[in-house]
Amino acid sequence: MTPKILIIGSSGQIGTELVLKLRKIYGNENVIASDIRKGNYEVMESGPFELLDVTNKEDILDVVKKHNVKQIYLMAAMLSAIAEISPRRAWALNMNSLFNILDLAKDKIIDKIFWPSSMAVFGPDTPKVNTPQDTIIKPATVYGISKFAGENWCSYYREKYGVDVRSIRYPGIISYKTIPGGGTTDYAVEIFYEA
Repeated sequence: MTPKILIIGSSGQIGTELVLKLRKIYGNENVIASDIRKGNYEVMESGPFELLDVTNKEDILDVVKKHNVKQIYLMAAMLSAIAEISPRRAWALNMNSLFNILDLAKDKIIDKIFWPSSMAVFGPDTPKVNTPQDTIIKPATVYGISKFAGENWCSYYREKYGVDVRSIRYPGIISYKTIPGGGTTDYAVEIFYEA
């Protein structure tokens, strides 16, 4: 039986394309898209969609139970530019959402988590060429700080509770399908839309 997958943050740059790709692989009904707002028409119409506030643990649990979700891709986050304007709000969103999902796995309600980190964990003192994974990590942004903290929380939950959580540090993301949303690559994405 194909496990049900919940994508939280399905209206973002990665989420939009991730939902469509996973639906092609696992079937439309097995990939549930969710976001705090309605998004891409194709995402909304090609399979299940739930309006969801990722900071509300009870609402997440309701969606997980309703669809019998076993895997969660947590793509929701407040990105760099916007996070600098509202650091506490960014920290609350970026960290509380991660804790909500980690706790579902700790409590054996879901089996697997994917949570992306970012190149934002690196700071100005990090080597710029062939940057190693284990190096100086001194983030210079609210977003980077939250991603670095998140990496450590994921490691902690893995070691302490055996949570199956996977991550990758993404570089700057440029999407032709989704308009910019407050990240460091907005200027590059805007070029495509203005061309």
